[in-house]
Amino acid sequence: MNPPQAIPGAMTIAWSTGFPSVYDPGPMTEDRSATSEIRSPLTEDRSASFVELFFDLVFVFGITQVVASIHGHLDWPTLWRAAVVLALLWWAWSQFTWLAGQADFDELRPRLVLLAATAGTFVLAVAVQGAWGDDGLSFGAGYFGVMVLAGVFGLVHATRESAAGMLAYIPRMLAGATLVLIGGFFEGDARTWLWIGAVVVNLVSALAAGRYQFTLNPAHFAERHGLFVIIVLGEALIAIGLGTVDHPGTADFYVAGTAMIVMVLAMWWSYFDWLFPIGERSLKQASGTALGRLARDAYTVGHYPLVAGVILFAVGTEELLAHPEAALDAGARWAFFGGLAAFLGAQALMTLRLTGHMAWERFSVVVVLLGAAAVLGTVSGAVLAFIALAIVLAGLVVEAARHWEQLGALR
Repeated sequence: MNPPQAIPGAMTIAWSTGFPSVYDPGPMTEDRSATSEIRSPLTEDRSASFVELFFDLVFVFGITQVVASIHGHLDWPTLWRAAVVLALLWWAWSQFTWLAGQADFDELRPRLVLLAATAGTFVLAVAVQGAWGDDGLSFGAGYFGVMVLAGVFGLVHATRESAAGMLAYIPRMLAGATLVLIGGFFEGDARTWLWIGAVVVNLVSALAAGRYQFTLNPAHFAERHGLFVIIVLGEALIAIGLGTVDHPGTADFYVAGTAMIVMVLAMWWSYFDWLFPIGERSLKQASGTALGRLARDAYTVGHYPLVAGVILFAVGTEELLAHPEAALDAGARWAFFGGLAAFLGAQALMTLRLTGHMAWERFSVVVVLLGAAAVLGTVSGAVLAFIALAIVLAGLVVEAARHWEQLGALR
């Protein structure tokens, strides 16, 4: 098999049987020669600070609120509204993850700013369940306040290399935030279209910013996203735990509960075994504008369906464990299988963006999961849980068997 051509922002690696194996310190991508890599104390490897972890706790609450808004209402209107709210929450979190490349949040003034953002995000999270009703203005005001704080902080702390990008991106980002604020004053379709417009503006703003350089700490950036994946996987564990409270210990329940616990462990493994280190090393090998585009595509944009998938899976798991002896209704069944498919499908696309190669084993698992959702409408929840686990584990085992030596090198 001929190795794929290097793409902007993808790491240069040696290939064997179509799977990334060992890393080649040789020629880099196009931007290495065209633009010097940004180097400063902020770009040296460092871990997430305590105040950033504290900031994340508010998003734990926000994710829980999103799950609660879907639970018991698995219909298309509820799902797309939850998707819009989640997209806005995700964008608010992402801004401060990018800004960590320009300032160390362990320092006093950046720490105070992030604590203020934590307070604003708490207002935002409290309003999640009522965002499309009476709490729309609270949600809009909270979001607007957090984004203004991020915008001002980004301009004040812009580095020489990132100043042009910040000046181009932040006004557009604030235009999206303004749409959310205005939407809070309206009801019905007006709020819907204004908030959807804000999501579109956010996405277009990020795409347009790809021609600029941004100061980024690759190790910190990858770690922050890994920590958010742990947050949403924790939500899946909470769903399993809540499903066990006051539930009679039937055989179906024990089968389903055990399968779901092992499933969450497999989901953790699928992300952190080799995909996480590949992502971090890819960011470290990219430079210039390619670094920003890679971080945007694989993380800021690419992680959204991954996060949404875990949330859908958590909702489906709650429904499954409530009545493991009965067949799931169509909404719960598609949430369960579709969430898993979105989680693993996002990983396959992330791999493609990072390396130029599709993780075909994971893509195949996605296809099988969606097929199972379509044909297993009469099967009990316990059997569905076991089948889903078997499909996911089979994909991971086949992947490991086919690429055993390469995976060993990556680890």
